[in-house]
Amino acid sequence: MNKNFFFNYDEYDFWPLYDSIKKYYPIGIKKNQEFDIYRNYKGIQELENLLLDKIGPENTNYDKNWVSFIEAISKELGKNTISTTYGIVPSYSAFIFLESEGNKDRWKSKELHFSVSHLGKFYQVYGIEKSVRKSAIISNGEELTFQTENLRKIVVSPVGEYKNYFERIENYITEEFKEYRLVPFKIGQTIIDGLQILHLDNEKCSINMALFNDFVGFGEEVDEVEPEGNLSYGMENWKK
Repeated sequence: MNKNFFFNYDEYDFWPLYDSIKKYYPIGIKKNQEFDIYRNYKGIQELENLLLDKIGPENTNYDKNWVSFIEAISKELGKNTISTTYGIVPSYSAFIFLESEGNKDRWKSKELHFSVSHLGKFYQVYGIEKSVRKSAIISNGEELTFQTENLRKIVVSPVGEYKNYFERIENYITEEFKEYRLVPFKIGQTIIDGLQILHLDNEKCSINMALFNDFVGFGEEVDEVEPEGNLSYGMENWKK
């Protein structure tokens, strides 16, 4: 799915995605050059201030705008909801545990992930199914344990056992965050040449990575998983 960003401009208007990205990221300028011209871009400086305001340790916006929101969702759905807003990233994010089965050493889980961007009125929802295994090795006479995860499925629209929760999460988001629109998976996974993300080291970055996070970024594991559902789901909300 690693295509360049494009769309049928006679029928759709996805320019707000591009406009938000170019506002904050200096497209075509690489990070870590001499004199650090990337960080001297006005948009990057605005982005850093914006993210400190949204999730920085010196304010209460994160608890007020996000923690209280996902706690309410957890209570209404009767499911554990875990925040995944790690570090200085351009979105609030979380996931719902839909199902987990197995034992302490090996299990499978089904999760519904969702993110709300700080860079514009955009949100993201997708389900994943993964298998997790705990293993142990002996090093210098000590037993060290580690965990490996294997992505098995990505669900990109309300289908099957994910349908009910997918639609309910969309409703919760659009009720709380007015006029926000879902970024269709097929659009979100396209790349913009020359785009590099403040908090990532990737040479190739997608719309989703710029607006949300890199949880479904590029990589061998993600590329090998065939998405389940309608890749164009949400396109109708971007029609002219």
